[in-house]
Amino acid sequence: MRILFTGGGGAATSALWALLKDQHEVYFADADAEAKPANVPMARWLHIDRADQPTFLETLLYRCEQYRIDVLVPGVDEELLRIADARTLFGCHVLLPSSWFIQCHRDKFVSMQGLMSMGIPCPQTALLGHWNGYAPRVVASWPCIVKPRRGRGSRDIKECGSMDEARALESLYPEQLIVQEYLHGQEYTVTCVADQQMNLRAVVPVKVGLKRGVTLRAETDHDEAVTALCVAIHQADPFSGIVNVQCIKAADGTVKPFEINPRISTTTCLAMAAGVDVLGLALSEGLALSDGLAPFRKVSLRRSWATEMVG
Repeated sequence: MRILFTGGGGAATSALWALLKDQHEVYFADADAEAKPANVPMARWLHIDRADQPTFLETLLYRCEQYRIDVLVPGVDEELLRIADARTLFGCHVLLPSSWFIQCHRDKFVSMQGLMSMGIPCPQTALLGHWNGYAPRVVASWPCIVKPRRGRGSRDIKECGSMDEARALESLYPEQLIVQEYLHGQEYTVTCVADQQMNLRAVVPVKVGLKRGVTLRAETDHDEAVTALCVAIHQADPFSGIVNVQCIKAADGTVKPFEINPRISTTTCLAMAAGVDVLGLALSEGLALSDGLAPFRKVSLRRSWATEMVG
């Protein structure tokens, strides 16, 4: 297959190239022409416009046609909804859930409220400050996590010890903030894969060891409680494609999601390295389903930075 990943300047690109280059014709696109990882050949590196530019779809459609792409895998939050809404214009598979699913879960407040209404235990989450005349009820105890309602990549996430400290952040961010119950325990980031008929085919929990915006140290973990949570989320809110669930497992064994990312994550490459055919399962039509979810191996991730000297 000819596969195009957007967000090519991200932390997973080097691993994706190494894992897929011998199986498929793989390309990576990014709005930053200088962000190419050292191991990706220039012939497989494409420039596109930013998602907030009017010409974004035009340049992405052109690249897909130019290189006869079979599968488009978007990886940047700001572009997801634009691509999903225009998916019929692309002459290839677009590995994204529905526009409705993306719209709901890109909004962290709507996402948590929606999951709770479906019976999924979630951290208490509220809007910070007045919004359109609505004064929300805030969480009951501090410290709490304060973050942008539509943020991404662990950006601008703050731990606040009081409401006054949280409200002091409001003037710093143009976008509305949410305040969320602080969850204590082990963090997991989970790759969930569903086929084109919305059958859940794989759940790969990754136990996070070290995180600095992106996950730097982690390992796949056959955790039944985390897997059960992701199965329950899919049953309550079915999707197709590849979705990332971030959750915390407490000392008492309870697991709560704190974020749903309707796209691949930087740890999707770890699921691939563990033996899961993530792309093949996501593109399948639900035929010849095997019993249970796809098996995976125990694999560890040790991510470090590469320095490239040019000139």
